[in-house]
Amino acid sequence: MLGLVTNHAVELNGGKFDVAIRRAQRIVKKIPLTELWNGNAQLPMPYVTMLKFATIRVLAVSLSVFVNFIPFDFTSFAISLPQPWESSKFLELPVEFNSVHTLFDSTGLAEPSQTARLTVTSYNIHSCAGLDLRVRCDRIAAILSRTHADVIALQEVRAGQGEEIARVLGFHVVFARADHVGGYEFGNAILSRFPIRRSDVYPLGVPHHEQRVCLHAEIAWPGDASAIHVFSAHLGQNEMERRQQAERLASNTIVENPSFHNAPRILLGDFNEKSRNGIVNQTLASFQCATGKSWTAFFPIVYLDRVYISSDLKFHDFHIYRTGSALIASDHAPITAVLLKATDTH
Repeated sequence: MLGLVTNHAVELNGGKFDVAIRRAQRIVKKIPLTELWNGNAQLPMPYVTMLKFATIRVLAVSLSVFVNFIPFDFTSFAISLPQPWESSKFLELPVEFNSVHTLFDSTGLAEPSQTARLTVTSYNIHSCAGLDLRVRCDRIAAILSRTHADVIALQEVRAGQGEEIARVLGFHVVFARADHVGGYEFGNAILSRFPIRRSDVYPLGVPHHEQRVCLHAEIAWPGDASAIHVFSAHLGQNEMERRQQAERLASNTIVENPSFHNAPRILLGDFNEKSRNGIVNQTLASFQCATGKSWTAFFPIVYLDRVYISSDLKFHDFHIYRTGSALIASDHAPITAVLLKATDTH
């Protein structure tokens, strides 16, 4: 099957894909699989990019062939929260098939937030480059509109894409450049239905690795004069790199900044943490966390994308969306949490 897919991909990509596959195979053979999976392999960034390119192209062709045989849009799925789940620092969300309920239409999705609650979404949009090889900001915007989010944190955003998505949604937006990747400015964005009062950018980069940032936005809480502090982060794939970045995130210069303790704090992003309770969760122990298997979008195996909230908030609901378009729009699925103030009993 892989051979057929590869041959088909060579035809589509003029042979360039075949070269990438062969180079990727030579690289992978030199690295222990445990090192590669755990993110400890010290690969130069061009090789990492090459491996990602080869993997994505193989999966793209496979998925495109499969989707062509499906005449309807896939339904979306939401993870049910076990009870009592609010007492844990980390939400042990069930991942078995019988714990997932199917939402056949939009009536089952979270409604737009009222003043007592806030809906937030985190989405690594992969530069809006889908597995069907098309770059489409409008497709990402359409997926985000289905989440009914009030606040959206995006990762792997090219400069200008956040603004284009925000324009379609009618949201406010701020963007933070982390690095130049593939000739583009590349970073994080925060979109908000409500006014953004201020924003800050905190470097998280580690030498000899792709540079990362944490973007902060102070957003007006709907319906009253208070605010919320929202952070969009994207951590590295190497464990040592991620440890340093998590410690920097949890420092009193970012999420534990005393000046931010006057309002609820929400940390969203792609943390590249494969296990449920790894170094990032341990470092951010004062925050509650909700996560689920969001990568890859069409074959979920690891818990990369997460929502962290301060103790003055609580989780009301949590969803991972897997509509037909979301399966190919990015390699990640968007995650959405509905939040309440901790003093709210409704």
